[in-house]
Amino acid sequence: MSTVLTDLEKIRRLPWLLTGDLLNAAFFSLTFTGPVFLLFLDELKLNAGQIGLLLSLIPFAGIIAPFIAPTVARFGFKRVYVTFWTIRKFVIALLLLTPLVVARFGAQAAFLWVGGVILVFAICRAIAETGGYPWRKEAVPGSIQGKYSALSNMYMTFSSIVVTAGASYVIGWGTGLGRFMLLIIIGIGFGFISIWCYTHVPGDPPLPFTPSHSSHLKGMQQALKDRDFVFFLSALGLATIGGTAVISFIPLFMKEQVGLNDGQVVLLSIGTYTGALLPSYLWGWAADRYGSKPVMLFSLNLMVLLPLAWFLMPRYNFLSMPLAMLIAFVAGVSTLAWQISWTRYLFVNAMPVEHRSAYTAIYYAWFGLVSGCAPLLAGQLLELSAGFEAEFFLFKLDAYTPLFSLSLLFLAASVIAVAKLRSSEATPFRKFAGLFVQGNPIRALESVILYNFAGDEITRMATTERMGDAKNPLSSRELIEALKDPSFNVRYEAVHSIGRMPAEPELVNALIGMLAEGPTELTFAVIRSLGRLGDRRAVEPLRQLLLSGYHLLQAASARALAMLGDVDSIPLILDKFRQEPHNGLRVTYASALGILQASQATEEIFTLLRQTELETSRGEIGLALARIAGDERYYMQGWRSLQANPSTAAAQALLALQKQAKQPGCAAWLELAGRCAESFARSDMLQGASQLHALLCQLPKNNLDPTLAAILSECAGSLAEFGPNRLEFILLSLHALNIALPQLTSPQNAG
Repeated sequence: MSTVLTDLEKIRRLPWLLTGDLLNAAFFSLTFTGPVFLLFLDELKLNAGQIGLLLSLIPFAGIIAPFIAPTVARFGFKRVYVTFWTIRKFVIALLLLTPLVVARFGAQAAFLWVGGVILVFAICRAIAETGGYPWRKEAVPGSIQGKYSALSNMYMTFSSIVVTAGASYVIGWGTGLGRFMLLIIIGIGFGFISIWCYTHVPGDPPLPFTPSHSSHLKGMQQALKDRDFVFFLSALGLATIGGTAVISFIPLFMKEQVGLNDGQVVLLSIGTYTGALLPSYLWGWAADRYGSKPVMLFSLNLMVLLPLAWFLMPRYNFLSMPLAMLIAFVAGVSTLAWQISWTRYLFVNAMPVEHRSAYTAIYYAWFGLVSGCAPLLAGQLLELSAGFEAEFFLFKLDAYTPLFSLSLLFLAASVIAVAKLRSSEATPFRKFAGLFVQGNPIRALESVILYNFAGDEITRMATTERMGDAKNPLSSRELIEALKDPSFNVRYEAVHSIGRMPAEPELVNALIGMLAEGPTELTFAVIRSLGRLGDRRAVEPLRQLLLSGYHLLQAASARALAMLGDVDSIPLILDKFRQEPHNGLRVTYASALGILQASQATEEIFTLLRQTELETSRGEIGLALARIAGDERYYMQGWRSLQANPSTAAAQALLALQKQAKQPGCAAWLELAGRCAESFARSDMLQGASQLHALLCQLPKNNLDPTLAAILSECAGSLAEFGPNRLEFILLSLHALNIALPQLTSPQNAG
């Protein structure tokens, strides 16, 4: 009786699977895929139609999957995979006889020979992968499927870059078929080592033969009736034809139409592999976190740009190679993102575990069919359009233009199809795309990586702070996790960092949840962060806290409610302001009422200002009154100037106000304003304050806003009481005049 492996035991064996994938990538890069194989076929003088036919044989063989799946399951998924993965290495070795076939029987015989080898190789590959997909689904835990796919692709891409660089050197400096034979021998060596690695990966035991195997047919029928699965296959087919149809022949396009040599064409693969390597872990991480669908849509939208870019690139130009490399890089980014995301969708969303064999068979057959049709149709299309050349305005049309147009059409259709896929876990595409344009996404991703490797408290605090500095939602989950960190200091940094983030629902809910746990040392920071986030969902919890009975928390809640613009809380805050015995906390309530422009509290706030001795508190109360009067910007600019040089700043402000009031009937007021400015300019603060008091008293207030008129009257009374000893009253007077004079000089009031 076999023992079911735990996820932990499976994860411990994954390095063998990753190493096998790395070596297998070196094998197929040097033997049957990529520019090396395509240039090998071109060296045999095959035309585009023949090349398309040979390229289609490998995926077409996948059609046999539904018919052999029950037998594969009976013999064991891993056993079948390893066995036929080994046999195909011996089959591909027969390509080494191709030079002899060419020399003795000619190019046509070589075409038939290569076609026969590839056909047998393709059948072995199809049988192996019919077992390989269910085996891998069991070998890799679903919770890390996206990350594993990313790591696997990183390994495979790195391997492909290395062997392609070497292949480019061999092809560039050699001639004839011999250079390709050398590369095939090296590739076969890598292939056999990869098989040895795969034998160390656990697999399910063979299924016993029972009559219930007839249920496989029912499983396939169920798969074909599964709306989501069929829709997924349709989207996969459109994207595969649209992408593979062009990419298969891009090396020939670069050689024939753009003017690159064989070595440069092979080097372009390094650009593609680099584009696939650098963000590969990001795509796996994003697919696991935000769902497969948004990553699928993102990659397809990027792939749509590729045919346009190839069509528009310059030909036989010094810029051709750099631009071709740039496009190859983008192709690597988009195609790998697509591969990781649709593979994860297949394993996690589209394929039920209990019917994995039947679903895999249908998927593999369909994928083989469309993958085979793509190069076959592309090759025939290139044959039909061979020799076509024309110009349309500034654009050059050639034999590849119809192929690019077809690719664009299929890729656009695939975007529409993927958008209609159902996925309960998926983040909406617009929200996903928005993650990369808010704040600093690069810094956010860097912080996420550092956070997951951080051990000591100082490092965790620093990375948590950096996540807040990035102001990007990519780190939201890490910040929420940091709220539960055993260290108070890390939790404190997390709360403050969340306050600097965009108001994502999960962040707001996390902070509200902390409020519900009861008052703690962190509650003050939580309240402030909720206010900074500006999300209205925090209003009700903060109102409840305003009635909690904890005086300091009540005052902090009033500030947060004011930051949220909750005017409905004005009666509650005003009541707390009147009842609070401690003047320090009354300042807090006054500030909140000022932000909310609670004009009914003007007189009481002025009374508090006159009673307050602490300069900083007086400044905050003055700002509250300035906000009630109107825009606070003039007040703050004046506050900075008065701090530096009170007399000069006051004189300059009065001269500026004097210009606003120049109209008939204001001569006496203007003259007094001039004398007041002159007094301040002479540093006669006492005389200046007295004349400013007179200015306020002489100002007609009948046509002013009642609140503004009340503020002017209060300022006049305070100047009479305190003179120049309280700069905040001078500043408030100037601020109120700056708002009042435009009202008095408006056409309505002037008339």
